[in-house]
Amino acid sequence: MVAHTMVPTPPVESATNRAPGGSLENNANSVATAGQSLDHRAERWAARGALWHLSSLKRCQKCGRWSILPDGSVQVRANGAAVGYAGLNSCGSVWVCPVCNAKVQAVRRLEVGVALAKVLDGGGAAFGAYTVRHHLGSRLDPTWRGLSASWRAVARDRTVRRVRALLGLVGGLRAAEVTYGANGWHPHLHPVHVFDRPVSVDGVASLHAAQFAAWSRAAERLGLDAPTLAAQDLHLVTGATAHVELGDYFTKASYAPTSEAVGWEMTSTQTKSRTRANESRTPWDLLGAVYLDGDADALDLWHTWERDSKGKRALTWSRGLRARVGLDVEATDEEIAEREVGSRQDVGLVVTDWTPVAEQPRLGAGLLAAVGPAGNWDEGRRYADAHGIEWRDS
Repeated sequence: MVAHTMVPTPPVESATNRAPGGSLENNANSVATAGQSLDHRAERWAARGALWHLSSLKRCQKCGRWSILPDGSVQVRANGAAVGYAGLNSCGSVWVCPVCNAKVQAVRRLEVGVALAKVLDGGGAAFGAYTVRHHLGSRLDPTWRGLSASWRAVARDRTVRRVRALLGLVGGLRAAEVTYGANGWHPHLHPVHVFDRPVSVDGVASLHAAQFAAWSRAAERLGLDAPTLAAQDLHLVTGATAHVELGDYFTKASYAPTSEAVGWEMTSTQTKSRTRANESRTPWDLLGAVYLDGDADALDLWHTWERDSKGKRALTWSRGLRARVGLDVEATDEEIAEREVGSRQDVGLVVTDWTPVAEQPRLGAGLLAAVGPAGNWDEGRRYADAHGIEWRDS
């Protein structure tokens, strides 16, 4: 790593240019998440703008930066439920791009909530966390691949399969999460097991014992340090709002300029509070350190993250579970990120020169906030005029 060297910090727009914004309705094409202020949305845009210059991924260097329309214009659309742009490049990276991540996670949050609400209506669920031991010299990609291979071995284990069948397992979801701390990269898995009948605490405990034994054996076969039981967890999911909390938890990894958006607590679904060690950082924390503080060491780690997260799945459904809970075939992250708000009939104005936003990415968030889901086009025109954004009526 480079020591005592600062990377260039992109210019930060003054707070006076941050107009108040709306929130995400059920239409996941909206740019902001429910309950989030424009400041968070604007920070995501600013962080993506930093990636245009700092990312090692060509798709992220283009995402939101250029128009894909023949005349170079960008449409602003509002349909009453959401507001957004049409005609922009999109990378679809849930791991690296703060803006695409927000769009993808909004959809995943809804899907997980719907699935678990259906499952918990007469069935049961258990939530857990599984990891392997790691140290400062552990490389991310092989550790992550070993983690995934160990979990596949658990699913093939005879004892595990027998216990799962006795409990009425019908499938599950699995989320991947990664942090970086004093012991290096820390990938871990969060499975949710779903059952066709209510399950007991003792039943879940027996499943956890079988899974840990298989997990430990698989990790050692792969040359990984033997996992400790204390670092693994599986417990019964209970509570009327469990499906909402699990949906939030599974999609918690979104960008914020500080760590306040990280570490959702599973209030009624966990038997213990989950907190991160003070020195443990998410990849989004690393990105913030790069573009807000000019931290060159964080940039080295970020480039490792970009390389080693590529192609990895953030959320995995077991075969047949989506159909069982009435969900359509799963769209890819890229397909979700490319979805545009509404249709041509919802275009209220057209940005004819995207250059000001390419130079000051927060302006893109500010214009959306000025227009809002209801389509306040007069306010949008005033915002564009005030910030040198050329436009024409649709």
